[in-house]
Amino acid sequence: MINFKKISKMNTSFQKKRNDLIKGKEYLSILFYFVLLFIIDYLGILDIYGQSIIRRCINMFRRVDPLNYDKKLKPYCVKYEKILDREDVNRLQSIHIPKNVDFGILTRLNTTTHQCCEKYSTEEKEIIKDISKKLKQKYEKKIGKKLYYLESNKATIYRYYGNKSHHLWHVDPQNIPEIYNIIVCIKKKGNISPLDCKNKEGKEYSIHFDEGDGALFNGGTTVHQVPPNDDPDSERTVLSIAFTSDEKISKNKNNSKNLCTFIEGGNNYKNLFKIALYIFALNFVLTYISGINQLSYLFILIFLGINLLIAKYIPYYFDIGLGSGRASSIGNNLLILLFFIITSISLKGAVIFYSYFILSDVFFSRKWVEYD
Repeated sequence: MINFKKISKMNTSFQKKRNDLIKGKEYLSILFYFVLLFIIDYLGILDIYGQSIIRRCINMFRRVDPLNYDKKLKPYCVKYEKILDREDVNRLQSIHIPKNVDFGILTRLNTTTHQCCEKYSTEEKEIIKDISKKLKQKYEKKIGKKLYYLESNKATIYRYYGNKSHHLWHVDPQNIPEIYNIIVCIKKKGNISPLDCKNKEGKEYSIHFDEGDGALFNGGTTVHQVPPNDDPDSERTVLSIAFTSDEKISKNKNNSKNLCTFIEGGNNYKNLFKIALYIFALNFVLTYISGINQLSYLFILIFLGINLLIAKYIPYYFDIGLGSGRASSIGNNLLILLFFIITSISLKGAVIFYSYFILSDVFFSRKWVEYD
């Protein structure tokens, strides 16, 4: 039988000893928090696809931060008219797309993601396999390069609903020119949105689709978006596939997997809940053990301000041979912090939690935190 009195007594005793230890030296609570989080981080307890799930969340948010990806850009984005004939378009239209809408955020709203192939029928899998082969052959001929399937080839169908649907300016997760993306319009209803891209000078241009038309582009090195449109009844359905020109990349299982794969573009509510639960539980335990709630709000704000300046200016102006080598803007970091405040339900905890990852992105071993 659980002895709650004994547990309560132990808890009170622990908190008294902890508070006595850090009294007048409250900064020690940050050190305790960081050391414990470092151990968890180093052991890879929260890793997915070879990287901390927390870092994957942060890196996903930073896909919309120009300061973070500016040095990685090498734009390529062109239209390929009628890359698929009517018969192939009809076959793709026969694939059943679920009605459930993705969990949306400000930059991506009113979409459905149907990722191949767990929920596809045997016939639908064969359609995707056959169409992928045809698209790869046409892509290779267009660019004059041999292309390879990624080890985990997650061909995906996206549907955008209405005039408020969009996926605003961003780059894809892998910021390398060896990843070649293709988007093919497989169903068009009403005045659908185009695919917007930016060239080397940052000038915007649009690729408009009819059914069967495609866009060939390097998603990780080209800034692109699907803007809102003016038709509330519009429906834009596209097939998206990624290939690579590097055979070594194609054989790496983790290279084709990212947080979007894990959450299925916002359609896997179970995994979204897991991420929120991990963040909440981890911060709750570390806050309790370290005693960071003893820190004043003034100290917390000063500490955060210093870290935000470090994250923006050191990687931007200096190559110290450590960290990811990527700068990040103050505004984007504050938005990410808001995400951690909401998921951890703790202002002080979220600041210290996120500060660890801000600083690790600047000062940890490059092999550990670098990403493309």
